Amino acid sequence: MAVANTVTEFQQVIWSKSILRSLQKITSLRNHCNFQYQKDTKNAKEVKILSVNRPTIRTYVPGQALQRESVADSSLTLKLDQYRYFNFEVEDIVKAQSVPGLMEALTDEASRGMAEQGDEYVGSVVKTAADAGEIAVSESVIALTKSNAVESVENGFATLYENDCKVSDTFYLEVAPRVFTTYRQQLTELSTDNPEILKKGAVGKINNAYVCIENLLPTSEDAYYNILRTDKAVAFAEQIDKVEKYRPEDAFTDAVKGLYVFGATIVRPKEIYVMKTKKS
Repeated sequence: MAVANTVTEFQQVIWSKSILRSLQKITSLRNHCNFQYQKDTKNAKEVKILSVNRPTIRTYVPGQALQRESVADSSLTLKLDQYRYFNFEVEDIVKAQSVPGLMEALTDEASRGMAEQGDEYVGSVVKTAADAGEIAVSESVIALTKSNAVESVENGFATLYENDCKVSDTFYLEVAPRVFTTYRQQLTELSTDNPEILKKGAVGKINNAYVCIENLLPTSEDAYYNILRTDKAVAFAEQIDKVEKYRPEDAFTDAVKGLYVFGATIVRPKEIYVMKTKKS
């Protein structure tokens, strides 16, 4: 019995690491977020992110008394309050008659499914903020054409630069597939010419932004919510809380189940711009 328990624990570690690797290699909405707070969630389900207001800068006049002000801090909470799980089994006879790697392939598909859940949640957080007027949004729903494609992106950059984003920041332009067909001819640099762009999961660059095609962007009845943002605008954290390979008592099967816990919040609202474009 002791040996069986040891093997079970060992297998759990292997499955967990395998799923984490699969999650990390999928470039998507969640991967364009800021993961710096994830380490703080190791033994907690939420992280309080602190910030301070900038002190007033005044002109010094010799001989005049200095003015003091009370300063205040602020905070927001990154909650890991989203829970998803998978639980699948493969009969022994099926596994015996299959080519090697069946369980690994199924686990990889489960990882992709979980990553998509994270992507959709990031999109929903952005859409909620855009609809509430908490982040910058294009003044109208744009009927995108080849002639106004570049202008639409430049308007977004102008807004972010006015909000003190720096040219040296890392920007992502996440667009729906049909929107990308209009932008295709406007790419200023192609991933085929620069392997570093490909590593970002992008197809190219427009201005200073990596252009990424995203199937899971939020939408409304008549518009796509395309997103221009820095990689610090949205905080994301995730945990693979538990992964187990087990033998159900009532069947001759191998089964794997896993729990995925994650959360996201906008931490720098001035560093994100939503460009709403009409659905064709």
